[in-house]
Amino acid sequence: MNSTIRLCGIEASFQERVQSLFLQFEQTASRFLPDNPLADLNQSPLDVPVYLEETLAELLWKSIVLSRKVNYVIHPFIGDVMKSIGYTSSFSSDFNPKMDGIQSQQASFWEEPIEKIASRWIIKKSNFSFDFGGFGKGYIVDKAINLLHKENVKDALVNAGGDLYAIGRHQVGIEHPLLKGKDMLRFYIEDNSLATSGKNLRTWSSKGKRYHHIVNGRTGAVANNGVLQASAIASTVMEAETISKVFCILPFKEAKALVTKQFSNFAYFIYFDNSQMAVGGNSTLYSDLEVAI
Repeated sequence: MNSTIRLCGIEASFQERVQSLFLQFEQTASRFLPDNPLADLNQSPLDVPVYLEETLAELLWKSIVLSRKVNYVIHPFIGDVMKSIGYTSSFSSDFNPKMDGIQSQQASFWEEPIEKIASRWIIKKSNFSFDFGGFGKGYIVDKAINLLHKENVKDALVNAGGDLYAIGRHQVGIEHPLLKGKDMLRFYIEDNSLATSGKNLRTWSSKGKRYHHIVNGRTGAVANNGVLQASAIASTVMEAETISKVFCILPFKEAKALVTKQFSNFAYFIYFDNSQMAVGGNSTLYSDLEVAI
């Protein structure tokens, strides 16, 4: 995930368990680690039954439910597309894209390239590789929250690089896309999630062309819709991640119509390329909104 994990208001014993949960997930589901269960899955042959590791199975089906809701604007079958634009290693300050001639076979996407046999068994019907991206980060934060709920924790904040969930009432911030380290907005949320997607951090250039990590799942093209950053509040981090990504991919009015149709309770905060903002959705999901800059 290449994200800083911050845990607030949690006893040391629970912090260790949550950190262990994140580490185990990274080792299982990162596209950038060799010889892990995801790598094994991506290398599995076509047209034969493939057994899914338990975490990957749960993550896959949760991701597919959300992918279907948003008409595959985002989906987890996009690994080869990400490789084709140079996103071949975990992003860092010295990121060096490998534009190695990998060509995505995806021109348009409307059909899932797998067949479900059972909850832990699939058949791959075409050549592709999984990349769970934001689905994965949302999934593991939600998983950590479920663990804390089972332990009857009443007050905590789990934050994975800006994708977070607040148990109880907590003040949270949205970082300004152009002023690193400075909040643009601050407000309180209670028993809800906040996720942010943006085109300002994971960026690179090759042969005079600028790339970033947000891709339209239906076309395979790097998103260019006039939105620089989008944040969403929703009941789960996976949902908030999905909503924020849709706002970063589709034209604003189209994105708003789609998420309004498919998600019953959310709020959004959009920062456009022209430095204008849009705020909407259910304003009761947050309180004490203040402009930090």
